[in-house]
Amino acid sequence: MDLFWNGLARRASEHTWNERRSQFSKVHEIVIQDIEAQKQSESKLSS
Repeated sequence: MDLFWNGLARRASEHTWNERRSQFSKVHEIVIQDIEAQKQSESKLSS
């Protein structure tokens, strides 16, 4: 029974970690897009 619960807990923690990682990568992409947009608007202003 302990083995079963250990496996269940491990699977659950891996699942949440994967969700967190995918959420983080989404946020990271948004931040990168934001920075790129700022660079473009700055270069437009300077030209």
